Amino acid sequence: MKTHHLLQLLLPALTLASVSADTIEMKDGTKYEGTVVKKDGDDYIVEVQVTKSIKDERRIPKASVARIVAEDKSETGFAEVAALVPVPDLTPAAEYEARVAKAEAFLKGYKEAKHKVELQKIVDTLGNESNVISAGGVKFGGKLLTADQRKPTAYTLDSQIAFANVKRLAASGNTVGALRAWSNFEKDFLGSEAYREGVPFAISLMQGQLAVVTEMAKNADSMVKQREEGLKGMSDQQRSRSRVAIEEEMDDYKKIAEAEKAAQNGSGGSSKWLTLNPYVKGPLDDTKRTLASEIQRLQGLSTSSLPKGDDAYTQAWEGLHKEGATKQQITAALSVARNAYLPKPYIDLLVESSPIPIDK
Repeated sequence: MKTHHLLQLLLPALTLASVSADTIEMKDGTKYEGTVVKKDGDDYIVEVQVTKSIKDERRIPKASVARIVAEDKSETGFAEVAALVPVPDLTPAAEYEARVAKAEAFLKGYKEAKHKVELQKIVDTLGNESNVISAGGVKFGGKLLTADQRKPTAYTLDSQIAFANVKRLAASGNTVGALRAWSNFEKDFLGSEAYREGVPFAISLMQGQLAVVTEMAKNADSMVKQREEGLKGMSDQQRSRSRVAIEEEMDDYKKIAEAEKAAQNGSGGSSKWLTLNPYVKGPLDDTKRTLASEIQRLQGLSTSSLPKGDDAYTQAWEGLHKEGATKQQITAALSVARNAYLPKPYIDLLVESSPIPIDK
């Protein structure tokens, strides 16, 4: 099939953009997608979607067009609604509500019979999942768990979710965010199997970041010089505007750095991972030292000596809910959890679920 010369280079991008549009058939057999926005003399003005965020207009001679097949709005709309499911893991309640609203609105205005049953299933699925999430449930590993279903394995499940968040941030390129999430994860779930399995991942993440930060620190001074050289090549007006912008940026960064330093001197934890600026060498050097220290600590860590938090929580839960359990047995079950240094929220959850009132 031929491709019209005006869109020859755009067609691959249009396909990738997956946008809805009319189909314009040319007399020479060429077909392409676009939206006719108006007629201008002997031409059609056609809007094309170059990428998901970029549109462009093209002029197509009317004499070259065989016919224009209008977009089927109902099919396009159905495809968009169908893409709302399955909902990804850990989607928040607000996003569920938005998906439900979109699906319900489309179903309400849908006049065809073709997809009615499928649309209703989508609306029901979204609605049911949304209700579970809003009531404290979670979707993780493709499974939907109610709030009550979460409780028997809450510690293990939450540790897996927290570590999944570390990996998600790392995969997205937000290494500082991933390291901060790791520190929080380590503080809350040191006794979890997810932590023991995650240590090699954290070491690898830190080693990669150390290489990056070392290179940034090495180049920081030269980058400042290069920036100054660039400013010299500007006109006076451009240089003045650029200097103001640079000063504002550096002032903002200084405030962030000072706040993070203050937090670091206080509680520590995730605040040990500073926001970095390639032009500021101090925080880069600090981060290098922190990374080297953390890598050494984790490499020397004996995970086998850590508390078995998953087992402790499970044993405590089972002891609490054993048929006919006495107050003494329930107190003993809670001691198992406390002796494993489970975080307070999980001790509280166990206490609150006790069939016999127990003091926290």
